[in-house]
Amino acid sequence: MAWALWCETGAQGFNMRQLAQRAGYTAGALYAYFPGRDAILSALQLRVIQALGELVRLQKASRAERGSRARTDGVPILDHVQVARQLFMDRSLAWWGCLAGDAQRLQLVLHGGPGSLPEVSPDQDTASEPFAQLTDALQPCLDALRATGLPPECAAQLHDEVLAYGLGLLVLQGQKPPTDRAALESRFVQSLQRWLDVALAGALGGAGAAAVEQGDLFAA
Repeated sequence: MAWALWCETGAQGFNMRQLAQRAGYTAGALYAYFPGRDAILSALQLRVIQALGELVRLQKASRAERGSRARTDGVPILDHVQVARQLFMDRSLAWWGCLAGDAQRLQLVLHGGPGSLPEVSPDQDTASEPFAQLTDALQPCLDALRATGLPPECAAQLHDEVLAYGLGLLVLQGQKPPTDRAALESRFVQSLQRWLDVALAGALGGAGAAAVEQGDLFAA
């Protein structure tokens, strides 16, 4: 019922009174379970984020691809890197495409973030709660990045920046027609491929992997 009300009214029209009426409760009775509307929205938001995480986890490499293994010394061979790279792309496109195709879901995921869009910078130690929850839910994306051979710090930074960039593109999308969405999806995929090329060239080439420099993720 809370989800249906959100889809109909969005953040501005979502209130305890209407939700109580739909659920067959008095508004006072709802306060026995939740301190207010924000608590209900936070719980609903977390459920949506967890569903995104489950969608990402369902993206797995094929049996043939899983047959590729790292060398015994732990250094990935080329095939292993390519499999992990493609898995990261598939998982990233899974969450991005889900949000791109559902405006209500996207608005709920962004609800509560500063300026409706979490900001990430190399010097930022803490992020908004929704962004932190998204980062945790999308752990399989980070796992795939690490499987490419990127060092943990580099993989974590790239993971966070890709998430922020993907959300930024979705905010820019707004109510644009599907043709524009397709162009944004292509831009998202091409950007991820380019950043992976840069990161992997630095890490696997031995050029100071822990300090692989990322370009401007919001550049065209």
